[in-house]
Amino acid sequence: MSRIVTAFGCANADLRVVVDVPPGRGETVEAHDLEVGPGGKALNQAVAAARMGATACFIGAVGTDAHGAMLVQYLDESGVEACVDELESHGTGAAMLALDAEGEITVIEVAGANATLDALSDRALHLLRRTAVLLVQLEAPLVGTELAATVVREAGGTVVLNAAPNGPPSDRLLELTDVLVIARAHAAQLCGMPDADPPALAGALRAEVPCAIVLHNHRHATLADAAGVRELPSYVAHVLDSAAVTDTFCGSLAAGIALGAPIDEAACDAMAAAALAVQRPGSAESVPTLEDVREYQALGRQC
Repeated sequence: MSRIVTAFGCANADLRVVVDVPPGRGETVEAHDLEVGPGGKALNQAVAAARMGATACFIGAVGTDAHGAMLVQYLDESGVEACVDELESHGTGAAMLALDAEGEITVIEVAGANATLDALSDRALHLLRRTAVLLVQLEAPLVGTELAATVVREAGGTVVLNAAPNGPPSDRLLELTDVLVIARAHAAQLCGMPDADPPALAGALRAEVPCAIVLHNHRHATLADAAGVRELPSYVAHVLDSAAVTDTFCGSLAAGIALGAPIDEAACDAMAAAALAVQRPGSAESVPTLEDVREYQALGRQC
């Protein structure tokens, strides 16, 4: 089996502003900065996998515009093989992010070329059949996501589902999932257990998937698999920008799995990577390298 990590899904040009408090409906607030950079959950996760030492690929779509060229160039510079359809018929996807003083983001997305990911090219199918670990999310069209997961599972690969930002996942997608990464609030909705704590939620999700990881408060996570339920090590971190914290975790986790690490080791490295990312500005730009993570772990900053 190959050691390739492939992320299937959305690539966006992130238009980011910094605000004290996001506007409510009908309100206008003053922003402090405006920046444009690479984003989209699948793109961020592919970059994270590459920076953590895996052979990483990205399957997606962009327009033939300046934003599309920027995203393809960023993937190349990050060491990610881009299997990208460049479409004249659609503009590149975009996300408008308002980052508040507490590091939380409010997002409005325009799908653009991402909306065409309900079908897979021959090149994408060839890549998926060589993939060791597939990263999928609930941001691209469900039909294409399920197809990508089916191809990888039939070829003997592992599917990691990040059940965000839109949910819940379909029953079929859950059947294809080996590792589910999900935020506490979404886990509570999926399980119908609004008052449950993360260990209870992770344990309940084990009835649906072989391994479930429930993320909470940007710095904490609970893992449940056949070996039981346990808390993952957390790190002291000041939340500056939460835009790519989950994507960093997922990409780092997939890299560890693809490189042969046990799930606990891969997840512990992913926790450290996520703790670094949340302290940095930007989406894909915030993702650390493996060297960064090892230096951070050496500081012994676990909670």
